[in-house]
Amino acid sequence: MSSRARWLVAFFALIVVGVASLGAYVVYDVRRGVDGGNERVRVTVARGAVFKTVVRDLVEKNLVRRAWTLEFFAKATGADRHVSRGTYEFERGTSALDLLRALVDGDVLSVRITIPEGFTMWQVAGAFAAAGVDSTVMMRAIEDADLRRTLQITGATLEGYLYPDTYNVPFGSDARDIVAQMLTRFHAVWTRDFDRRAASTGMTRHEAMTLASIVEAEARAADERPLVSAVYHNRLKAGMKLDADPTVAYAMGGFRGRLLYKDLEMDSPYNTYRHAGLPPGPIGNAGEGSIRAALYPDETLHALYFVARGDGRHEFSETLQQHAAAVRRARTARARMEGNPR
Repeated sequence: MSSRARWLVAFFALIVVGVASLGAYVVYDVRRGVDGGNERVRVTVARGAVFKTVVRDLVEKNLVRRAWTLEFFAKATGADRHVSRGTYEFERGTSALDLLRALVDGDVLSVRITIPEGFTMWQVAGAFAAAGVDSTVMMRAIEDADLRRTLQITGATLEGYLYPDTYNVPFGSDARDIVAQMLTRFHAVWTRDFDRRAASTGMTRHEAMTLASIVEAEARAADERPLVSAVYHNRLKAGMKLDADPTVAYAMGGFRGRLLYKDLEMDSPYNTYRHAGLPPGPIGNAGEGSIRAALYPDETLHALYFVARGDGRHEFSETLQQHAAAVRRARTARARMEGNPR
């Protein structure tokens, strides 16, 4: 072998050793984490963000020691082209390799949000603040006309169709995506059987959901829902006003205190003390139990009145005279519970 050939062999061998050494160092470096205890740090990858920007943010937040080793490794493996957008939460000390794996897998920070039965749209909008969603933006999605048209919802908002449940929400989610998820859950609960039952009772779906929301607001005990529903069905059939306190509270913007007699004079289409029939739409978001009760009231109950006893349950009456006596008993019972015996 000539001296030139030997020189070329040595040169290429040096390159191979150098590349292998570089690769070994890169792998070694990306397998290490930054010391710093168990502190958790959030990182947001914006839509369309370039990988260099993401790595720079990791370095600035002291999650990665060296930008170039992570960039080199990601480019060599093609991972730099598959990072998912969203907000992530990493524990300091996590290796750069595990950070990269989470970014590629889209292991974004998620928040469990529980929407209780009976929440109004304003309460729903505020509940997702824990997931980084502004309540004003959420309300715009709830009032979105395109969503209402697509889902054939006749109300002025999506009130009543934001199904109460526990949702796993990626932090910083789009408000429309969250609303769509809640509507999908509602449509899984509202079956064709419910459509048929509503039609057989002479109600549209919107009217049934409106009644369900009132039942949800009135009945604390699950077994009383069909009874409360029966009273409202009986009143509607008799041409009576519903006289439902929760509809007035809703007209007042979701007021949660004790209503006064002057409140019952409020001029609002939602005030069922002034306007006969159902209000224009739901006054909250009912669960399946109240939806079912609105569609299947207790047909054996002929009561037209009920009063809260103060213990979470109600007393039902068929006549106004019976109701007046029940009201007196309820007031006496409440006074005893409040320590003011009469």
